[in-house]
Amino acid sequence: MAEQAKPKAPTKAKPQAKGKPKGKAKAGGKAKKGLPKSFFWGFILILVVPAVALLGWYAYQVMGHVAKDSQEALDARAKELASKANKFARRAAKEGFKIQDFDACAQIKEQYRIPAGIVYTEFTQRQLVGLSKFASDEQVTERCIQFAKAVAKMETMSHHARHVYVCQKAQFNADKSGRYFLTADAEGKGVVENFGGRATLHPIQAGESILLRGWQIYNQGDGCVIVGMSKSGTFSFRGGVTIIE
Repeated sequence: MAEQAKPKAPTKAKPQAKGKPKGKAKAGGKAKKGLPKSFFWGFILILVVPAVALLGWYAYQVMGHVAKDSQEALDARAKELASKANKFARRAAKEGFKIQDFDACAQIKEQYRIPAGIVYTEFTQRQLVGLSKFASDEQVTERCIQFAKAVAKMETMSHHARHVYVCQKAQFNADKSGRYFLTADAEGKGVVENFGGRATLHPIQAGESILLRGWQIYNQGDGCVIVGMSKSGTFSFRGGVTIIE
């Protein structure tokens, strides 16, 4: 008998290669790409640049107006001061006083020796010209005009390089030793000469002046006198004024 054919051994299925499965891609597909650079440049050109330019223009306009306003304010102030100066100069010429004499009164502290321990203030300066420490600027101005007019009158009698107010808060030291000095009479009667501890009143009519040992004394009549200092070729000591307590 013919031999029966042997059955064939079953063939083993070949294992599939590891890796990505065939067919459709996984859900989601490829990763999303970032926004293109052209988008950012477009955003900058369309929005950012105009905004910056607008802010710059606004700042320029604001600063320009501020600078203009400041300059206009300065110009107005300069015109105001020039107008006052011209008005004052016309008044000086009309009433017969020199502006430099007015300035000497306004800067009276330059004529004074301020002792240690005394605090010099704006109030003190008002007292040095014979006013209340609460006097207004207008009152100080008028007081210094009075001073300048008095100096002009004194100059017709005798010339001195400097003149200074001596009121109740001051003494004029006419001697370096300090033993000889002048003070104003509190009641406005004249000048008090102090020498070696002895005080002598020298009467002077209000609005008039006398020569005392070469010093010229003008009586304001209100507790202040004006002393003419440093007569040329006569005195080696110029004299000075000191605040007293």
